[in-house]
Amino acid sequence: MTRVAVVVNPSKTRAKGVADRVAQGCAERGWPEPEVLETAVDSTGRDQAAAAAGAGAELVLACGGDGTVRAVAHGLAGTGAAMALVPVGTANLLAHNLGLATRDTGRAVDTALDGRRRPLDLGLARLGEDGSEHPFVVLAGIGHDAATVADTRDDLKHRIGWPAYVTPAARHALRRPVPVRVRLDDGPARDVVAWSVLAASCGRVRAGVQIAPGALLDDGLLDVLEVTVARPVGWLPVAAKGVLGLRRDVPGLRTRRAAELEVTADQPLHVQLDGDIMGRVDRLRVRVQRRAIDVVGGAR
Repeated sequence: MTRVAVVVNPSKTRAKGVADRVAQGCAERGWPEPEVLETAVDSTGRDQAAAAAGAGAELVLACGGDGTVRAVAHGLAGTGAAMALVPVGTANLLAHNLGLATRDTGRAVDTALDGRRRPLDLGLARLGEDGSEHPFVVLAGIGHDAATVADTRDDLKHRIGWPAYVTPAARHALRRPVPVRVRLDDGPARDVVAWSVLAASCGRVRAGVQIAPGALLDDGLLDVLEVTVARPVGWLPVAAKGVLGLRRDVPGLRTRRAAELEVTADQPLHVQLDGDIMGRVDRLRVRVQRRAIDVVGGAR
């Protein structure tokens, strides 16, 4: 018998009815009625997840988009409670990396209740001189990749989903790289002229693209990608690597592995965590909390 809680983002249209479906699923399995907690603009899931775990929940379902997922993961880290996903957002990045259904909420609920569990790393990012750590479970980026996300219209994302990123991506692909300094673990800082620097805990984004095919969810390491494309034609080998899932470096994209990353710039640059814009900073520090939580990652 498993005690279940559901953290729901009520702003997501597809979240309607999920709590009832979870309650039905728990009843069918002879489990107690689940606790349902809603997020708010100023409380996006971390506190709700931590409270649920503190009250004895063994399994906490995150019903929302990528922002809800990373907040719930942060709240559950170190509690012993497992996280499961009912993805109802635009990109649903972690769900895709776990091979979960993203269009059928009924199927997603069944998988959440019955699926196998596996360990998951939690990425933690410090922005500028702010001492707070902000969570991510898939990808952190600084530079033009984050500027692309910032330039994408929310109304289009809600209407058409991930294709809303296509036009901003094409526009920002033509932007010039900027000088940054990159430090991995305790190594020396290196000067890099980069379009973007990304730290990936998972390798897959959308449309079948694998930006870091060697990335593992639970090894305590990040795949650090230095994107240095300076001309439009330079995107061809990078695109081929993503579509074909090539593990070797190609011109314009260098990958290294590290447990910690620091990127500094002479000017503030956009930062994104799992597709959520975090503002502009001139310094980004990232580390990994290895196997911080268990996540339901597919059928048993």
